[in-house]
Amino acid sequence: MAKRTTEAAGLIIIIIIGALIGTVIGEIIALLAPGGILERLFSKGVSPGIVPPATLDLKVLTLTLGFSLKLNLASLFGIVIALYIYRRL
Repeated sequence: MAKRTTEAAGLIIIIIIGALIGTVIGEIIALLAPGGILERLFSKGVSPGIVPPATLDLKVLTLTLGFSLKLNLASLFGIVIALYIYRRL
């Protein structure tokens, strides 16, 4: 059971790192090709999430729950490459 949990945690960390690296590469490509099709292709994406965050005010305790995720083509490439590397390990 513990091995399965550490494998799942490692997979999630690898996916997040891949998405971060892909997003950074996409932003660099967008800076190098401003106003072109590459900028639109790699920097524009979807942003699912809770906007604005949900707030529960209990007068004694206030809870704010929310998340936002920015997915674009470059981050998806990063995730796919990270999954490929993870499977090879």
